[in-house]
Amino acid sequence: PESEQDIAYRLIEDFTKPSALRDAAGPIMEWAQEIFGNVKRKGAQSGQTMDTETEIQVMRDVVKECLIRYVVKQINTENSEAFAANSHDAGLLATPQGYTIGDLESLDVDCVKGLMEQGYGIQENFLKDDLVKDVYRELEMIDFEGKLSIVQQQKMAGIRSDKICWVNYEGLDREKQPGLLELFKKMISIPFELNKKCSLYLQASGSFQLASYPKEAFYKKHMDGGYDSKLNNGRKVTAIFYANQDWTSSDGGQLRLYKRRPNPFQLEKGACEPEDEMEHDVNPVGGRLVLFRSRDIPHEVLPTGRKRFAV
Repeated sequence: PESEQDIAYRLIEDFTKPSALRDAAGPIMEWAQEIFGNVKRKGAQSGQTMDTETEIQVMRDVVKECLIRYVVKQINTENSEAFAANSHDAGLLATPQGYTIGDLESLDVDCVKGLMEQGYGIQENFLKDDLVKDVYRELEMIDFEGKLSIVQQQKMAGIRSDKICWVNYEGLDREKQPGLLELFKKMISIPFELNKKCSLYLQASGSFQLASYPKEAFYKKHMDGGYDSKLNNGRKVTAIFYANQDWTSSDGGQLRLYKRRPNPFQLEKGACEPEDEMEHDVNPVGGRLVLFRSRDIPHEVLPTGRKRFAV
């Protein structure tokens, strides 16, 4: 196996080769321009101005710093994504008897029934409206602060064009992120509730992926897990929460779910592989939670007409 030094060296090479830097030039310069503008505005407010030579030097320094931070973010994202994708042990078994925070009644009957029978279920109003607005504002701030990163290799392959980061429940700011705090609490309870109602033997986890889809962003059809050794990452059920305000079908960005595929046990008994027929398009409406079988449901995110957040 590769040593940690070998892995770090390979990632640095991947993200600093000419083709990768060409792809990164746009977002880096946009980020640098925003920071440089803020520096100039703050200087003007305090009565300080820069001559042309100083402006050029400051801009160079800002671009250099943005480039370094961008490469570091890409490497960290790559490591986080690889860790999450290959984690077979997300946590301890979510034993309902060990959950003492609430009553494990966040999911209605139709949502759970849909998950078990069709492979997906939809829960409306998973959070109260005021908390949904808080979550949206907090995601906007995380995006504004540059904490979300493009998954560079998948973007270059044309698979996806969103930006993501991984956040742990313990890493939230309790004063500045009350919406995400409440959302994470409720989402942490989902495997406990599903184990109580369906005996799925799911594990508990406090790690969440935050995703921002800029206008025209997409994520091509894929599966979140699989049954064979190469695809089995331990995921059984995917849970996605949306906090988008006033979303309509004309805004695009739907989560397209395809018909459920039979598992290996069903195939052994004679079940047929279905064609990739579209089953349902889900609008990413604020307050909506979607659950689906990670290993059985192919899905994609259609190109979005405006910024779209998902947790």
